[in-house]
Amino acid sequence: MKNILKDLLIFTTILIYFIYCINYNAYIQEQTIYSINIWITKIIPTLFPTFLIVDLIYNSNIPYYFNKIFHFDFIYLLSIISGSPTNAHILNKYNEDITKSLSVTKYTSLLFTYTFLKNIYNIKLAILLILTNILSNIILTIFLKPKPNPIIKKNLNIFNTIIQSISHNINTLIIILGTLIFFNTLPTNLIPNLYIKSFLLSILEVTTSLNNLLLIDIPLNIKILFTIITISTCGLCIETQIKSIINDTSINNYKYLKYRLIHLIIYMFLTIIGLTLFN
Repeated sequence: MKNILKDLLIFTTILIYFIYCINYNAYIQEQTIYSINIWITKIIPTLFPTFLIVDLIYNSNIPYYFNKIFHFDFIYLLSIISGSPTNAHILNKYNEDITKSLSVTKYTSLLFTYTFLKNIYNIKLAILLILTNILSNIILTIFLKPKPNPIIKKNLNIFNTIIQSISHNINTLIIILGTLIFFNTLPTNLIPNLYIKSFLLSILEVTTSLNNLLLIDIPLNIKILFTIITISTCGLCIETQIKSIINDTSINNYKYLKYRLIHLIIYMFLTIIGLTLFN
């Protein structure tokens, strides 16, 4: 009986989505073009060279010497700068459960986040929101104590690494395009209630959410709350991209969700403290 109800629910959802696609075809076409434009102009120029650099770094001895000198896993620094799903791209090479490591290395791209936030608010508040996010992950790292990945010396073959990286990353970027189109064609933007729409966007897609917060006029504290949710979750679109990259890697989804919820709570708490101290 349980399986029948599950199958019925899936069928009903598919049917509703099919009817939606027919009735809102013009909107879906518009959002698809918008998504492809973002993919070409924003995502490929940022992620493709980032993925390539990550592969070159990972297959070199930079992480080895960095760990030997500073006793610090290179992924923590790289994930802050490059953001997700780059962290998943690195962790996918680990031969162990990456639940904790993935939980504490989840970020939106640093340059991308700063550019949006300084336009939504101001430079001071943008830096505060970025720093409290980083500090939240650091606190979570101290609490979880992720197992460090064993790092050994390697003999980098640049030509082979570049060829393999290009082939793998083209497939990854196509998956990212697919998830971006899917989430941007959902009827979220058609919701008339500004608060419900903003909340749903904050848990669905980062770029659309931050762009929405840039344009709307709502109380500052509510806008900051939606921003925190957006940055902490990175949106289901990026989450789907992460899961597609680490598809063959061991991860406990329940613990991962719990750890990210803890991060969101810490992030809110630290931001409130920061706003109280610096305002």
